[in-house]
Amino acid sequence: MKRLLPLLITSLALALPACGKPRPLTLQEQQTVNALTSNLVPRCVGRYLIDMPADAKMSGMAVMQHARVDTQAMPLDAFEKEIAAREAQLKATKSIDAYPFLYANSPAWDAHSRFLMHRGAPDNAPNRRIFEGYRWDNGTRISVKATGWDYTNPDRTDDPMVKSMTQVTNVREISNQVFELLTQFRGRADDEIPAEPGFCIPGGLLRGAARAGESVDYTFRLKPLPDVKFSMSTYSDLQEAETLLQRHVQINAALALSNGRTVRKGKVVLPGWHAEEWLMERDMPATKVRGHVFTLEGNSMTGTPQTPYVDLDMINGVPTLNHEPLPKASLTEAEALALWDAVSRTLRPRPNGF
Repeated sequence: MKRLLPLLITSLALALPACGKPRPLTLQEQQTVNALTSNLVPRCVGRYLIDMPADAKMSGMAVMQHARVDTQAMPLDAFEKEIAAREAQLKATKSIDAYPFLYANSPAWDAHSRFLMHRGAPDNAPNRRIFEGYRWDNGTRISVKATGWDYTNPDRTDDPMVKSMTQVTNVREISNQVFELLTQFRGRADDEIPAEPGFCIPGGLLRGAARAGESVDYTFRLKPLPDVKFSMSTYSDLQEAETLLQRHVQINAALALSNGRTVRKGKVVLPGWHAEEWLMERDMPATKVRGHVFTLEGNSMTGTPQTPYVDLDMINGVPTLNHEPLPKASLTEAEALALWDAVSRTLRPRPNGF
């Protein structure tokens, strides 16, 4: 029992601040919060919606059935130059053996698309395949990249190791997947909320019903606050062993190591579903300031394509993009709580998104 007392005292000390009510905002703090929350607009993330400050800069990437999906806004002529340069680079690459380096180079879906298949590096095994698909639509370029193998070209099916494999090539399977994702893609403005089923990625939509293997990671940087960011991730088939609040032992241990404390924690009722949150203040090792890490998690143990796991974080005191010295975190605790409540409570499944 004596050994347990220090741990119990630490846990109680960390939990006590969560029992208190936040102090009222000062006039200056209220003005700061009003400026940040007076123009919240819906953003589509995966198959969810969340309201963010209109000037928040958004970036992110997705994974669909193990294929990495990236997007970038660009005009058509820039896309054509990019593809031409990539083709030239791959054509100029020679393998260190007698087998080809570039195995496919053709239009993928329409005139504004390209499909490439190659070995990845000159010294990679001749059976390794890297798949790249590109398409431009409505001002956005999508790229789809995946990895596979082909032990039929060159033929190694007599190799004992290959004979033990259940699948000696997945070229057709992965190629079809890349073509399908390019076909499903349509470019869209970040403020456009789709009306049809589909998976939102930055600058675009992958049309179709929800399925396994969908994940997306978004980051929202607040324009007037370079050290404050929101991050949001969704996974269509991730299931944790415990919910956020059930992981209290690990979280309290991490808080103790970072000189942290719990600001607030508990269950949260959101439009049409439930979640859990844990809000913390702690030392921020990268910036050497006191900051905040606020986390909300939903569908932790029940993630499915129809009920995707979702994680939302807000961090106050992260390194700026230019890594400028940070004398202190931009938001006070009261401001951070008010901003968090204004944004996090808008998280909801997108109507007709699934």
